[in-house]
Amino acid sequence: MTKSDSSKPASAKRLLDGIHSPADVKALREQDLPQLAQEVRDELIKVLSQTGGHLGPNLGVVELTIALHRVFETPKDRFV
Repeated sequence: MTKSDSSKPASAKRLLDGIHSPADVKALREQDLPQLAQEVRDELIKVLSQTGGHLGPNLGVVELTIALHRVFETPKDRFV
């Protein structure tokens, strides 16, 4: 999924805008997770293109991070 935000109608709300805690990630439908991952990648690219930083490692863990928050009871369960 590599569609940019420009292909969405201006009134379309991003899933990312509704994520305020790990519980919000857990509440999403499984079929919405690829869209969330793409929105996170798009946001990383946008922010890092303005501020600088390492893009590759951040993009490489998007799906992993979403999966960890879906499987574990964060922040009660801690990642090591």
